[in-house]
Amino acid sequence: MEAIKLIVSDLHLGSGRFTSEGIKNPYEDFFFDESFVEMLEYYTSGRYDGYDVELIIAGDFVNLLQPDILKDGITITEHDSLLMLQRVVKGHRLFFETLQQFLYALNHHVSVIVGNHDQGLLWGRVERFLKDVVSPRIDFYSRSKSFDDIYIEHGNNYDILNSFSPRDSIHRSPKTNGTILDIPWGSYFVMTFIYPRKKVTPYLDRIRPLRKYLRWGFFFETTKTLRIVIMMAWFYLKNRFHPDSSVRRKFRLTLDRIMESLKLSSLTETAASILRHTNYRIVIFGHSHIAMQVDIHGKQYINTGTWTEIVNMGIDNPGRHTKLTYALIDYSASPVRASLREWHGHYRIEQELPR
Repeated sequence: MEAIKLIVSDLHLGSGRFTSEGIKNPYEDFFFDESFVEMLEYYTSGRYDGYDVELIIAGDFVNLLQPDILKDGITITEHDSLLMLQRVVKGHRLFFETLQQFLYALNHHVSVIVGNHDQGLLWGRVERFLKDVVSPRIDFYSRSKSFDDIYIEHGNNYDILNSFSPRDSIHRSPKTNGTILDIPWGSYFVMTFIYPRKKVTPYLDRIRPLRKYLRWGFFFETTKTLRIVIMMAWFYLKNRFHPDSSVRRKFRLTLDRIMESLKLSSLTETAASILRHTNYRIVIFGHSHIAMQVDIHGKQYINTGTWTEIVNMGIDNPGRHTKLTYALIDYSASPVRASLREWHGHYRIEQELPR
């Protein structure tokens, strides 16, 4: 069978490199539209010409957490999510035009799994808009996709801070009598704590793992780190006793549960459990932004990583890194196996770097 599947995740397409005023956008995390185009061209030509090719975007495809267009900074309606997606499409025209051209071929397919940063794709009008922009042939999955003993999920639902029920995500607001998105604690935290501070500390949401950064900071940047911890504690307490009961519910979390969510090993343990107790041979997650490939009892776990910059505080590979990683499933092998790949693309003499 001449077929391949490409799995990427955590692209986090925002509203573009520049704001409407022509200045650098501090909230944009994706700067690799041209590299993505090259990758799709490579896997649809040459030795792959005529192949059945499916692109699976395993969560956090687009960033639909843009609080500056919300009336109160946190309440997301269907109209709000639609405006956010329209911004993303405008900011990444080349990316979406390439997806559109990719789907001109009937043997090419695109599947999108919803993650915690693009939860707004669950709205009907938002999904239809993306289909109108790209193709009605895009398939959407609210949580996971499985086929041929392979299980793919974003992974946020194994993280207490970012989990949500797709079925219960859209509910009626007692305040407006309209429907709103029930966002998880992590999304609320990103919009109300992280984003207001990204202009000063643009890498704040890219640190992995955060607990090691705090430990390092107490030794080498004590005053700055202590200030961040105090602000986070005040943020928690302020919202734990917020007058709005819906906000208070999001903050019924213990410190132990918060710290457990920050562990990088938790997704690996979850994947191992799935492989041990089901017939799946391959489990693929995203969400953690740390690409890895692990053999577990003769089966495979792959995390596809991210196409955005991360600040790795781990001792094995410290520093700021960007790796364009993805999983490749090649059906020419028997049995079918997946592999973790890194896209390098064509040699370039120069390339503009994100600020």
